[in-house]
Amino acid sequence: MSPFTRKALRSLEAARPASGFRPETEPEWRKLQAANILVSEAMYRCLGASKSEAKRLAHLTMGGPAGRIFLEIVFGHE
Repeated sequence: MSPFTRKALRSLEAARPASGFRPETEPEWRKLQAANILVSEAMYRCLGASKSEAKRLAHLTMGGPAGRIFLEIVFGHE
């Protein structure tokens, strides 16, 4: 496992909300989304994308409103 992948997985573990399984506060959602972007970037790099292309794709797919909607679907609405 590459150092970048390890870093991404650590960030995902660190994003586990103190409030339980589903993030409840805006900072928890932002932390989870940032970790999800890193994990996606690591995945794209493992698939052969360049660093810049992996970063671009990760932000495109998991960043911004689209990434937040994805996470809300995955974690379910209240």
